[in-house]
Amino acid sequence: MTPELPDAGNLLETALNSLRTDLLPYLPDHARYTGLMVANALSIALRDLRAEPARAEMEAAMTRLIGRNDATTLCRAIQAGRFDAPDHDSALRLNLLLITKARLSINNPKALG
Repeated sequence: MTPELPDAGNLLETALNSLRTDLLPYLPDHARYTGLMVANALSIALRDLRAEPARAEMEAAMTRLIGRNDATTLCRAIQAGRFDAPDHDSALRLNLLLITKARLSINNPKALG
């Protein structure tokens, strides 16, 4: 049986860990900032690569609210008062919370605690 090859996520994670543990501590001061920027870029790429479940959650939440995945249409529906009724308002709040958590899990996971 052929061993499974690493996927892009595993490769990025290995590169990031190697950079942080094996290279950054030994970089001279003038190169440390560049090394940190590269580590940050790798972290962002890794999160983005693994963000499909969060994107699916955002799409599902918008689709539940307005029937399609379109933030502009959702904003217009909110502005037009489509969710002002109490039962619609609670559904809106719940789904906006799901969308916000999903976005944070991609863009700023530390904000989630």
